[in-house]
Amino acid sequence: MGFSSCSKYLDVNEDPNNPARVEAASRLAGAITTSSGAAQWRGTRELAGVMQYGGLQAASSGGYAATNWRFTASYFLWQNAYVNTMPNCVDIINLGEEEGNPHFVGVGKILLALNFGLLTSQYGDIVVDDYYNGKDQVVLKPKFNTQKEVYERIQKLLDEAIAALENPNNKRGLDAKKGDLLYQGDVSKWIKFAWSLKARYYNHLSKKSSIYNADEIIAACAKGFNGDGMDAEFPFLNGGQLIDENPWSSWGGFESEANPRYFAWTQFFVNMLTAFPVSNKLYEDPRISKIMKGAASDGKYRGPGAGDYISNGQGVLANGTQGDKTKVKPEDYGRFSKSGYYTSTTSPFGFITYSEVKLIEAEAKLRKGDSNGALVSYEEGVKSNMRKLGVSASDISNYWNAQVADGLSQHFSTVDGGLSHIMRQKYISLCLNPETWVDMRRMDYSANIYGPSLKRPTNLNTTIFDINNQNQWIQAMVYETNEQTRNPDAVGNNTEKYRLLTPLWFNVKE
Repeated sequence: MGFSSCSKYLDVNEDPNNPARVEAASRLAGAITTSSGAAQWRGTRELAGVMQYGGLQAASSGGYAATNWRFTASYFLWQNAYVNTMPNCVDIINLGEEEGNPHFVGVGKILLALNFGLLTSQYGDIVVDDYYNGKDQVVLKPKFNTQKEVYERIQKLLDEAIAALENPNNKRGLDAKKGDLLYQGDVSKWIKFAWSLKARYYNHLSKKSSIYNADEIIAACAKGFNGDGMDAEFPFLNGGQLIDENPWSSWGGFESEANPRYFAWTQFFVNMLTAFPVSNKLYEDPRISKIMKGAASDGKYRGPGAGDYISNGQGVLANGTQGDKTKVKPEDYGRFSKSGYYTSTTSPFGFITYSEVKLIEAEAKLRKGDSNGALVSYEEGVKSNMRKLGVSASDISNYWNAQVADGLSQHFSTVDGGLSHIMRQKYISLCLNPETWVDMRRMDYSANIYGPSLKRPTNLNTTIFDINNQNQWIQAMVYETNEQTRNPDAVGNNTEKYRLLTPLWFNVKE
């Protein structure tokens, strides 16, 4: 009797506006938002320097350490993903199962796979099997799965996600609470999102001869995004809260007018947009005016060198020669933040795009020996990104014809020649996405692929890196301090010397 009375008393005092249990439909927006703003954003802010998108104004710039490869255990992707982001994904899976809504289960597993992929590509071995499952007691000292196992788990999650999304016995639409910020309840696009991710993570394994399967990648691409307007990207807004705006424009150190985290686009990126691969023939990509602004002083596109300051002048040009060292004033450079398509306030931040899928397909066909098929996929990958950025049909046609005239078909007759085109176009179309770091490592930071202007930072972290070994490049990130402190046996050797220099499993050639 006492228990019954107590239960009724507590029922009366439940607040209907602050329920103890939140339905899956109400959790979806949070899972998507944190996957973008907490996880992927945190996992690419510093990498923008590593990937040589952003250049510095001075040594006091917030991006100095990252740009010059001074990474420690204070790199916070680990916590942002595991603590702030992924519990949302797991809870959506569990709630979807309990509510009889398999479509939410599928979405939760796609987002979980996406975050595991982001983590493993930067750290290698990570926690998967012992991660929070929303049902059992949290494992305080979880074991790490090997990176090989992580890739297997990612593919399994995506297979399960596809099966769940194809289940017709679903009680509630994904956008019931207006939480599907990506596709507004379009299940077919979520399924294509999953297949696109499958292609990406299969493609990461290009150095693993016993696992890599070009046909498997091509088949996944065929079921992935197949047209414009399908990209999985977070839609930032103008005039809302600060976190509603694209972080490259509004926060995280980029909003500073006096000394922003990255002051200008690097000369390396300018070269990508002003010269062709292989030949290094000068040609201005029509996307350059969509992405960046010219210098206030003369309207020219130029940038500082990798890990260098504008006070030291322009960086290395596309042909490998030194740029203009007299350009030392801020007005000699176009600003990084709020400069164009990728860094404006409402610019979307992509998880994976149609252009990436076509360029993945092009790589797989090239490696398979189908150079003609690779060229067809490459063409669509390039043109789709140009259309997305608003390039006119005539400018697209002129750009393509100029590539053809520069020997494009002959370039695709060799693997390195074709890869040089594919990887440079991925670098442009995936601008600021951490996937471009995966590609750089898979390509061994090759000048044959990326051009002679790809150089290590001018102010290189020589405590870790050998100044005389030009082939020594950054390979991975240091595990975060809290994991090292609480779970040292699983983390193992977490010194900067070991972590930054040691290639991850996916990048060790068999």
